[in-house]
Amino acid sequence: MAFTGARPAPPTRPVHQTPNKETRMKLPGTEKAVPAFSHALLTLALLASCTFARADAEADFVRGREAYRLNDVAGAMEPLKKAADAGHGAAQALYGAILDSAELDDEALPYLQKSAGQGDMDGQYGLAKMYFTGEAQAPDPADAGRLMRAAASKGHRLAIVTLALAYIRGDRRLDADHPDSAEAREMLTQAAEIGEVDAMKAVAQGYRSGKFGFPADGTKADQWDARVAAILGTGKRGARK
Repeated sequence: MAFTGARPAPPTRPVHQTPNKETRMKLPGTEKAVPAFSHALLTLALLASCTFARADAEADFVRGREAYRLNDVAGAMEPLKKAADAGHGAAQALYGAILDSAELDDEALPYLQKSAGQGDMDGQYGLAKMYFTGEAQAPDPADAGRLMRAAASKGHRLAIVTLALAYIRGDRRLDADHPDSAEAREMLTQAAEIGEVDAMKAVAQGYRSGKFGFPADGTKADQWDARVAAILGTGKRGARK
């Protein structure tokens, strides 16, 4: 029997195509693998550069500080300025203090402000001193006392002594005109322990008379009087030995 109809078309087989960029399957989580790795390398590089910068600033500070301790002020200035300009708080404090002692107040002020802003106790003391002595204008009249107390709270010896002497004088510039306060007793006692003679005398007087809020205690008054006499080389009546 003859077949007179059209033959059916042979079944077509799918043509194999190489997946292009748009159709290629992506494994989950691989899309950002390279960018993330690059970002990590960049972050590490930045951290390393910051570490090296801090190390360089610390080295410059140490070099400048040692020169200054040897009274080589000229040799101290260049490394201290490099470290200070790199943001080293202690270098800013020392460099600013040197400028301040040279009466270069306008140049000293920004360095001490930056150092104090980082919480460095030398910077806080130096800036407070400029404010309460009138070498610089404080944004707020209370700033001198606030900064001096911040430095004293960290154990800064000159700040402690400065506040103790301010309480003896009743100095309003440092808000030290309330001599019977607990802070007055604390600052006077700390300064006396440091060896500040005027503070030692004030503590002895306080224990003898109740001044500065000290409790009356004749024994402690005698002990402090004896310590003052030992330092000054005087007898109990103040006569020179």
